[in-house]
Amino acid sequence: MALRVNQNYVNDGFAILQEVLVNAEEEAFKDRYGSNWWNRILEKLSDKYGNLPYKLPQSGTDEQLRKSIDISNSIILFERTCRDFFGISDNEFPTVSNYTHELINNRNKIIGHIGIGDIDQQDAERTLDSMTRLCDYVDRDEADRIRQIYLEVRNNVNQSITDSGPVPVEIRRNLEKSNFTVGKKVNLMELVGTDVVQPTTLKTKVTFAGETKSYTVYKVKLDALYYNDQNDRIATWIDRYSSEHGADALKNLNQEQRNEIIENFIFESNPEAIRKTQSNILLTEQRVPGVTLSDGRIVDGNRRFTCLRRIQRDTAEPVYFETAIMDVDIETDKKQIKMLELAIQHGEEKKVDYDLIDYALGTYRDIELEKTLTVDEYAKSANESVAEVKKRIEIAKVIAEFLQYIKLPMQFFVAREYQVYSLFYEMMPVLNKLDPKEKELLKTITFNNILLHALLDQRQFIRDIKILIKKNSYKEYFNEQVDINTLIHEKFDGRAITNKDDVDAFANENEIIREKLKKSMEAALQLSRRKQLKSQPMDNVSKSISTLADIDEHVFEKMNDAEKEELRGKLNSLSNVVNEYKGMVSGMVAEKPKLAISNPDIPLVVCRNSKTSITSTSVEISFGAVKECAEQEDTCIIKAYFVDEEYRKISNISRCEVKTTQDTVCDFILDNHNEIKKVFLLIQSDTNVTNEVLRIIPFNVQL
Repeated sequence: MALRVNQNYVNDGFAILQEVLVNAEEEAFKDRYGSNWWNRILEKLSDKYGNLPYKLPQSGTDEQLRKSIDISNSIILFERTCRDFFGISDNEFPTVSNYTHELINNRNKIIGHIGIGDIDQQDAERTLDSMTRLCDYVDRDEADRIRQIYLEVRNNVNQSITDSGPVPVEIRRNLEKSNFTVGKKVNLMELVGTDVVQPTTLKTKVTFAGETKSYTVYKVKLDALYYNDQNDRIATWIDRYSSEHGADALKNLNQEQRNEIIENFIFESNPEAIRKTQSNILLTEQRVPGVTLSDGRIVDGNRRFTCLRRIQRDTAEPVYFETAIMDVDIETDKKQIKMLELAIQHGEEKKVDYDLIDYALGTYRDIELEKTLTVDEYAKSANESVAEVKKRIEIAKVIAEFLQYIKLPMQFFVAREYQVYSLFYEMMPVLNKLDPKEKELLKTITFNNILLHALLDQRQFIRDIKILIKKNSYKEYFNEQVDINTLIHEKFDGRAITNKDDVDAFANENEIIREKLKKSMEAALQLSRRKQLKSQPMDNVSKSISTLADIDEHVFEKMNDAEKEELRGKLNSLSNVVNEYKGMVSGMVAEKPKLAISNPDIPLVVCRNSKTSITSTSVEISFGAVKECAEQEDTCIIKAYFVDEEYRKISNISRCEVKTTQDTVCDFILDNHNEIKKVFLLIQSDTNVTNEVLRIIPFNVQL
């Protein structure tokens, strides 16, 4: 009986996954949005311009709508909603995102293979395994069904793949006991056919030095292998060890000691991912072969190697690492090996979820420090644009500047502990808007805030900086920061710093300066808001004049009497508002207000905050209404504002509808006058154009 082609197996897996995802997504959206579930799904699937995916209907029966979600859209929808609807944590999301992107890419490949032959064995296995892992987040029973398909494909081993392609080495078929000694320098190719290195029937394609070949996959005993200490993933961890134990400390250890230390690095970098991969290997064995040099150095597969080492400790049976073996030398072929590593780990499928600091350091080191690759070579190998690579180098340079600033030069593991990559990534576009002097000053300001632990929310800090620059209010803030910077360096310049603990101790000892940094930003934002408020009346009046000027006067002739009467009423209201503002501008509000005669038709306005003190220039006041008799209305419209003890207006005017059924909150921004100790809240009827007020409520001020 002929084996089924791999494409059929993969399509069966996609069919199961599609049914699982669509059912789960429909149920989740209906539970949250009810009858509006489909519109919400369309919103989630729309691109940033509001365009919908091809062939998705706007309406239909539930069955028709559900069936219209194809496998690609179901996967995209899951990625965009998995944290909100399916309990995927922030730590798990990068892994889920990798699976979804991989499946979308592989689905497109499969469509491209229709009519021109079967898909590769390795691609089929990888795609089915990713389906299993993704499905496992939603329905474990159905995930087991896909897993069984995966195992069937793995056991079949499509002969057209395993027998084709050049075999770079001659394979010795006789299995014999080797005289291999752990830690001794070896050539794995000389151990092929022994209990240390055993050939399999599988093959894997590897591109090296611009040439793609099909390599035999071998099963290699774990103690014949060692970690690649030049791997970018563990770059900052290696730096930390060297900083703590000496530059050559790791090199002076034997192979197993180094392996144990680097294994701990890899596990600590993402314990959850390692445990998950380890569980999957126990269930389905190693799904993707690694790539190893003939001396035992693992170029690709450090995480899988870590999981297998952990598994080996729990079993007496020997555990093997499945890998291609390349008979090349790390010293003479360093550039090509680095390009191979990049192609595998950052290539088309982006399968490695690197810490961004590690990735930036690796790029910076390979291009700027060690000159192993050019920018163009790096970009081509990693399947990235040159612009992406250059931007990452620029961020790495800023990180290096920061480390120099805090007296820990080139200790990138410290930057990882500070988690500053995203901060500097967001800061780069802001820096490009400033002149060279301002650019350096903003970096200094940012470095100081990190140094003193003044950033509770790094993203909010950058958003605030962007606001100040957009509103052209940053110069005052920058000037104040210069003075604070002087205070910092009076204390920091003479301080001995050997590690991050010393930096943290300095920050903890200077809490007063930290508070100055925080308050400086708060004051700058308040000043920016006040400037905006002061310019708002002029802007709005100008817009109103322009709007009125656009009215076509000939339309008046075509209006009937009722329409003209309605327009006259609105013009009278507009005239009242204009007169009111004219009076305010000319100083009318500075007159002592008079209590108005109560209007029996409207309810009594109540201030819920009348016994509180004002402690900030940003004030929230809650209003309610009480009916004095049943005949009174349930609501009334008021305007309210604050005045000082000389009855000069010191806040914006807030208009709101006050109700008897629920309270209404109004926001006020006070002019920042530190000498003010008492203010008054004036409440007027919205139709009032005199200085008569419904209520005058005093407040103590403690700014």
